[in-house]
Amino acid sequence: MVLYDAMIVVSAKVPKTACADVLRRLGASVMDAGGVVTNVASYGARTLAYEFRRPGEKHFEAQFVKMSFNAPPTLVAEAERTLRIDERVLRWVITKKRAMRRLNDYKAHDPRNPNAMQSYDGRKPS
Repeated sequence: MVLYDAMIVVSAKVPKTACADVLRRLGASVMDAGGVVTNVASYGARTLAYEFRRPGEKHFEAQFVKMSFNAPPTLVAEAERTLRIDERVLRWVITKKRAMRRLNDYKAHDPRNPNAMQSYDGRKPS
């Protein structure tokens, strides 16, 4: 499983329940694929830096939401397809988060002795 962040821009013209429905559908597809939703954050309605145009529409304001999830890589194409068909979604981006290293892989620095570098478990580096 890979950790992903999905940033979704939803039209401000739709009610907040519709915005929650977009997140619910994405979360359901993540869970159906065997993934786990780790975080959901709403940044509310914001004024856009420039207007988004669609045929017959202009958008100056939108709702921003972010969802973090662990899922297999095959889910990304399906999630993007789902977001592409939804008329309430103006823009989206799904990014893969970089894997974190284990804490023992980082070296500790003793400020009293700048020449001594030890790992967190107390072993001297080889």
